[in-house]
Amino acid sequence: MTKKLTYETVYDEIKRNIKEGHWKQGEQLPPLEQLSTELGVGISSVREAVRILGKQKILRIEQGRGTYVENELTEAPADRLDFLERATMLQLTEARLIIEPELAAMAAEKATAEEAEAIMATAEAMKRKVEKKRDFLKEDIQFHDQIAKASHNEIMFHMLDRMSDLLVDSRRKSMKWAGMNEKASSFHFLIAQAIVQRNPTQARALMKCHLEDMLFEFHKGRDEE
Repeated sequence: MTKKLTYETVYDEIKRNIKEGHWKQGEQLPPLEQLSTELGVGISSVREAVRILGKQKILRIEQGRGTYVENELTEAPADRLDFLERATMLQLTEARLIIEPELAAMAAEKATAEEAEAIMATAEAMKRKVEKKRDFLKEDIQFHDQIAKASHNEIMFHMLDRMSDLLVDSRRKSMKWAGMNEKASSFHFLIAQAIVQRNPTQARALMKCHLEDMLFEFHKGRDEE
């Protein structure tokens, strides 16, 4: 199982406090500096967790005033919360299935030699980390980001970039599924190979298969843990 990143631990701890009613709807959270000290983590990790929870409308961040609980999670049973999280991930993966195969095809056509080599290097780095059972979230995110940039389509790149917070959460979930890391690593290597070989048809088909595989797992309703 992949070890949690520090901000993920903070994220889970804040949600736990809200679910258990320690922080109720409308209440202000302690200052970030205080949370950082209490949790024994850097303030940047607290800030990142709060930022994501703000995007998810669980917290409300008011500049100059503080951070408040926007939604009281105790109102919804745990199974309902799990359902809502899966629904979000399903919709995200469906959106990626529309966008990313075309980005891969465009990257195969338009990437510079340096960009194609960088994509392959990232895929190889991810493969090595998977083999050693090390955290590869950084390489996973970088791989898809590099492909988007190599498409040389600013609009599509920024569409994907706007989903970045949800993409992190999606990958955090899928990385914990048995056998998924190895499959993702293999897909990434083959996609990189198609881009290096300037084969847009193959790059598109492989990216489509990769995301369809993820979509299938989300439809199965695999648990996060």
